[in-house]
Parts: sequence; C-alpha cells; structure tokens
Amino acid sequence: MKENYFKWALFFSQVIAHLSIIPMIMYGSLHHWLIGFFVYFITGCFGMTMTYHRLLSHASWKAPKWFHYFGSLAGTYGLTGSTIGWVAIHREHHVHTDDEDDPHSPAYKGFFRVQWLSMFDKPNPRYVVKLIRNKFHLFIHKYYFLIHIAIATTWFIIDPMLLVAAYLFPAMILWNAGSFINTLSHMIGYRNHETSDNSTNVPVLGILMWGEGWHNNHHANPNNSSFQHKWWEFDMGGWFIKRLEEKNGKNHTIQSSI
Repeated sequence: MKENYFKWALFFSQVIAHLSIIPMIMYGSLHHWLIGFFVYFITGCFGMTMTYHRLLSHASWKAPKWFHYFGSLAGTYGLTGSTIGWVAIHREHHVHTDDEDDPHSPAYKGFFRVQWLSMFDKPNPRYVVKLIRNKFHLFIHKYYFLIHIAIATTWFIIDPMLLVAAYLFPAMILWNAGSFINTLSHMIGYRNHETSDNSTNVPVLGILMWGEGWHNNHHANPNNSSFQHKWWEFDMGGWFIKRLEEKNGKNHTIQSSI
C-alpha cells in the first residue's frame, strides 16, 4: 500500500512538474529561465549523473564526503525518486539489459511506458542491501515526499514563480532528459562497442545530459567513471569527476560501493 502511494505521488508530482512549462512560457522572465536551467545543471550533472548513477549505482569513483551528501541531495531535489529506489532500478537494468526482465527496456515495455511511467517500476531491495543500511539514504527514502512538500512550500512562500522556475520546471527537464537515455539510447544512434544489448550513443543526449548520452560506451564498461571513448565525445560528468579526484587524491574520500 505504501509502495503504491509512493509511485502515484511521484506520478502526480511529475504531472504538475510537466505543467510548469505553461507558467514559464506565459510569465517567466529571462532570469526565471536562467534559474531553471542552472538548477537542472545542479540536479542533472552533480545529482543524477555523478552521484545517483556513477557513484551510488556503479561505485565507479571515490567522492569527497561533502560531495557524496551534496550530490545525493541534489539528485533528491530533482524529483526522480529516492537514491535507494533509483539505484535499485538501475542496477537491475544492468543485470537484465534489454531482456524481458529489464525494468525500462523500450523493446519490451514500449517507448511511452519507459519515457513517462517508469515511476511505476518496482525496486528490488536485493540490489541495494548496503544502501538500505545507510541511515542517510534510508532517511531520504523514508521521508522523500515530506522533503519535497517542505521544498515546494518554501518556494511558494518566497515566490510562487520561483516554485515553478527553481523546482518544477528543472524537475520536468531532468525527468525527460534522464528518460530519453533509457529510451532513445536503446533505439537510435551509433555504437562504438558490440555489446550484448541495444545500447547506443546519442550525441545530443551526450551534451544535454552531461555525458549520459554516450550510453553504449557506458554499457561496454559500466564501472568506468568516464563515458568518453573518443576525443570528441565530451563527458562533462566525467570531467568533473576527474577534477575532484585529482584535487582530493585518496585522502578524505569514501568508498562509493554502498
């Protein structure tokens, strides 16, 4: 019952987020649009790409403690699900990529289902045994919607238009950009590697989603923190990771395999 509530709450939250394009077009000023895309950069690059995906799901790099928490909160702010739920689904995707048990394969689930209804996927806790034991991530998962109610309420009190520009609008962009990786990057594009799945590289998504669009490269070597396999395949998420690792070395870092 509680699990169904979570799915439907996320569904209606995303419906509202998608409707935010209307007030953005009608009432949004230049600074509202700039705020929206800046927040998308924070939630998409630092949150989903560097933390949810490469740090928590694949343990492909070591992060400073402050970034582990910052990136997790940035991803949480993006309204795509808790760290525990997102990581569980993604790890299952890699185990069953493009077969009938893949939670978001467009070949089996269809484009529409994967693109806009993936919040109804059921996370399997066996893929996140260590993450569930982490008090920080368990707190985010348990109080996910209370956190978002607090965020939405705060922005509304400050300025209803900031609720749209700094919260709902970037959440809408992040949802669609991330979902396009799950759909288009298994349908169109080119392949550098002959993997056993349908993964492809889609250049426009490589730019818009901070390197995630080099998806065939990722599936060929999922534990590599960089998705750039050719000189022109710029991976912004991987670039930031390299800079952080160079700055911190092996000191003051936490192993990401949780």
